[in-house]
Amino acid sequence: MATIKNLAFIPKNKIKAMVLHSKIDAGYLDGFSSPLDIVHSMLPFKFKFMKETYLTTDENRIYALLSLEKDDSNAKRLNITQLLVDQTCIKYAELLIKHILKQFLTQGAESFVAIVNETENEKLKLLSDSCKFRIQANEYMFKIKKSDFPYHKDSSYEFIRFSKNYEVSKIAKLYNSLLKSHQMPVFKISEECLRDAIFVGIRNNIVFKYILENTSNNKIFGYFTISTNNNSDFFLDTVLLDSYEAFLVDILKFTKSEISKRSTNWTLYLRVRDCFINCDAILDIMKNYDFLWFSKSKIMVKDLFKTAKVDNSIYNKQIIFDAPAY
Repeated sequence: MATIKNLAFIPKNKIKAMVLHSKIDAGYLDGFSSPLDIVHSMLPFKFKFMKETYLTTDENRIYALLSLEKDDSNAKRLNITQLLVDQTCIKYAELLIKHILKQFLTQGAESFVAIVNETENEKLKLLSDSCKFRIQANEYMFKIKKSDFPYHKDSSYEFIRFSKNYEVSKIAKLYNSLLKSHQMPVFKISEECLRDAIFVGIRNNIVFKYILENTSNNKIFGYFTISTNNNSDFFLDTVLLDSYEAFLVDILKFTKSEISKRSTNWTLYLRVRDCFINCDAILDIMKNYDFLWFSKSKIMVKDLFKTAKVDNSIYNKQIIFDAPAY
């Protein structure tokens, strides 16, 4: 009989045995869990800061795997960062997803996001049809080669610097002003989430935050982050004010310079999402440099709302007019 378990509580030798009998690519689980994962799983939802992984399994086989962690832009949203499914037992994957949604909903989560490659039809169908996720936006991923955008070590980027906690209000205003109006409820970023977390040093993901600033008037016209969880694969996320998109090239050069200080063998991925009003302008720049997207994915969202009764004296009362009201 299949059961759902937190990876942190499964002995490593048992994980190795289950991986051998599984039909999903779960080899990376070897040595994945640690004592810190056990402690983290017991924390209240508002204090969680690391990735958690759950399995649908029996004694000898893994049928589905799901990893999730808090969204950097919304403290009550969880990102499903990994979803592995045994296609011969799709019902167990559905069971796992619904169980995890229910578990974290009761703990305080309000929404969930999964990013699925558009070629993974089975996962898209599983999430949309069975688990009622909706497709909210597209995400384009560009893979930047080390030979692209040559830079000089003495190059100066005076308009780029680390962001500071006291600037989160300005950054949030910039970020949210660039979202398409109908995408605001899902992708709006909060000031609190832009602040450096207390446990930033022991998170799975390391994030470096930068702003682009006009040095003559101190006006912020761009914001970007460089993140990695292995010092080998780096991800660049950027927002630029409308008509400032040309600075993307400078951001790419600066990013290559910075990550080269940390690693000699790296890969950079630029993420572009069409929830921003100037997404097309960014995509045009990438096309002009002959970059082809590495992948195109669907951003899938499940929001769980609670209906609140309005505390109003006229609530549930009917008003009847004797004559037409104009």
